[in-house]
Amino acid sequence: MGRAKRNDGSNLSSEALDALRSSVSGKVVVKGQSPEEEYRPLIERWNRMHIKEANIIVLPESEEDVSATIKFVAEHNLDVSISSGRHTYSGPSSGYGLIIDLRKLRQVRIDEENMTAVVQGGCTAGEVESAAEAVGLRPVMGAVNATGCGGITTGGGIGNLSAQHGLVADNLLAARVALADGRIVVASDEENQDLFWGIRGGGSNFGLVTEFTYKLHKADPEIYSGFFMLPADKADAYFELMNTLYQDYIMKSNGKFACIGFVAAVGGNIAPGFLVWYDGPEEEAKKFVQPIIDLGPVYPGSGAHMQRHTESTDWAHFEKLFPPAYNRIVGTSTQMSYPLSADILKKTAQEFKAVVSRHPENLFVSKLMIDLRDYSKIASVPLDATAYANRREGCMIAADFIWDKEELDKEVMQAAKGFMSQVRTWVKEDGEQRGIADVGTHVAATTLYALITDGDEKLVSVFGPNIGRMKELKKKYDPNVMWDKWYPVDPDV
Repeated sequence: MGRAKRNDGSNLSSEALDALRSSVSGKVVVKGQSPEEEYRPLIERWNRMHIKEANIIVLPESEEDVSATIKFVAEHNLDVSISSGRHTYSGPSSGYGLIIDLRKLRQVRIDEENMTAVVQGGCTAGEVESAAEAVGLRPVMGAVNATGCGGITTGGGIGNLSAQHGLVADNLLAARVALADGRIVVASDEENQDLFWGIRGGGSNFGLVTEFTYKLHKADPEIYSGFFMLPADKADAYFELMNTLYQDYIMKSNGKFACIGFVAAVGGNIAPGFLVWYDGPEEEAKKFVQPIIDLGPVYPGSGAHMQRHTESTDWAHFEKLFPPAYNRIVGTSTQMSYPLSADILKKTAQEFKAVVSRHPENLFVSKLMIDLRDYSKIASVPLDATAYANRREGCMIAADFIWDKEELDKEVMQAAKGFMSQVRTWVKEDGEQRGIADVGTHVAATTLYALITDGDEKLVSVFGPNIGRMKELKKKYDPNVMWDKWYPVDPDV
């Protein structure tokens, strides 16, 4: 007998809604009943392609509120979404039913002596970074501070500190998790170890995390970071530099030097550049960026300087690169083994340019990323140690297609899939490549980074050989598949 289809809550009686309101201390916002000026900001998202008009939004002010809301969801078999930072590519924080919006749960407590942070589930990465930096400590978070701790931690989480300290999930010490029956349990190496395994890479498949406890690291507050933009006629030399940059600089920096190549398509040309980040003093950093400067000339105004780590992750810097109207985004990613094929990189850039050239006035802020960061620390963890299955040394190639018109949604989504399918084919066919996803300290069957995707990829591409164990966990913790927004695992399929 199959599970009953979840409903969007639009037919709930006023008595049921009153019961929900009386069971929580936080706000309950109902579409069509609450003022529009209150409702509309709550459904806004970073990626406007995934704005959905939820019928009910609950803003819990405590774990008890979260628990009561989940029990209400279960009682009425509602479609439910979890909203934390709302900064996602594939839109799992959006839905038409009930949204549990954690924005009121934002406390950060730093234990300076034990070098830990206890963080409520609605916090953003930037809030944790700022609190830790104030006492000379640093958490492992992503490359930008606008992401919610919930998504980046349960999804794995790669940042510029990962070469030194691993994934965001690898720095998780414990979590408090609200299960599908409303119970709140602790997940750690000592308690509910199977759940702890699942929430480190398995996303929201097993519950809603109300609180994270992270390991922190001693660090100087200042790092060296910035963008180096190069002229279009340096594109070939740019791609040919990448193996040298990776092997002779990044991999010899003890995890301190992080570098990502960026490619834009402007005026029919390939416009290359690098985002650099060095965890150390400027005189050291300049030795590592020298090969980039030698490609020169770098564009006036581009370059790097010493700044606080929290400045380097500030989303406001990145947001300036995108005019406000360009807020519809699809991300897609794959991987390539080292040494990189300069020929494939050049063909990838040309294919990227071809997609942008279909609608240059609508897609010109799109970017191609060639991630040269050191993944050996991530790959050193056994594949079956956590649900996160993308533990391999290699180069991530990702693309953000960004546009401004809703009517282009379907076309650009299809173009993005076609683009990455072609890139994967080139990688697979290259005799120097040892398979698209079978290289590394631990063999992984994944072909993408799940936090930069459109959300429709096959589960094997996300979880690889860990799927079997995840199905068993789903049967135990969420047999009726309440949590179904981020690569949902079906225990019966």
